[in-house]
Amino acid sequence: MESTASKLKTKRESLDISLEQVSEYTRISIHHLKSLESGRYADLPGGMYNRAILRAYCDEIGLDKDELLKCYDDEITPRHEKPATGSQPQPVSKIEIKAHTVLVCIMIFIFGIGLFLSREWFVTALSPYLSSDYGNPPEQSLVVSRSNGNEANEVEVNEELSEPTVQATFNTDAVDLQPLRIEIVGKEECWLLIDSDESGAVEKILSPGDVEFFTATRMIYLHVGNAGGISMRINDRAAKTLGRSGQVVRLTINEDTLPNLIDPSAS
Repeated sequence: MESTASKLKTKRESLDISLEQVSEYTRISIHHLKSLESGRYADLPGGMYNRAILRAYCDEIGLDKDELLKCYDDEITPRHEKPATGSQPQPVSKIEIKAHTVLVCIMIFIFGIGLFLSREWFVTALSPYLSSDYGNPPEQSLVVSRSNGNEANEVEVNEELSEPTVQATFNTDAVDLQPLRIEIVGKEECWLLIDSDESGAVEKILSPGDVEFFTATRMIYLHVGNAGGISMRINDRAAKTLGRSGQVVRLTINEDTLPNLIDPSAS
């Protein structure tokens, strides 16, 4: 098969046209024309410029540029070997598909069992953020024991399991029990979780000087990460200090516990 370079040169010489004349008519340098006729395509600018030079040359000497461009592309495009016989991928057998399906089902079953066995851990970890029904669990409750007469009542505040039980003595004063309105003022940085039967659960981090207000109809659950880092007023009356700095306290404020939380010495 005759090469692109040979076809160009043969046609130009048959027309008795010199390279200088082609260069003058096409504005293509003689150097590029000589490289093209010699098949030294690496000496040309490359890419689309080579094709533009070849197209202009064909137009000038009357050759079919589409045919020459195809011939040129065949010469510069590397030939790829055909895949060897028998190299085609073999179809997957029904047995392999079935085995794969069984394996996937087993993995899903194992994952489901693991998720089922760990459900209690997830419930425990997320319950402070997702649940608004704290009730009055023994490990988190504020237990009030009352006696007759004017004797003082005792309140037991349970902390984390690693914290000792805190005993405090509160007096029972007559207080308007409904509605509940709590004002909390930050004295130190303190983490709070407030859950009321009116607004639901709210998590806060108080900085010194921050003031937060919470209201409820009958009950507010309070989880304090730093009992000594806040001061509190309930229904516009000062409450007693919940604990020391850094102490974790959980308590429920309702009509039973509210009278014992009020500081009798405060107005």
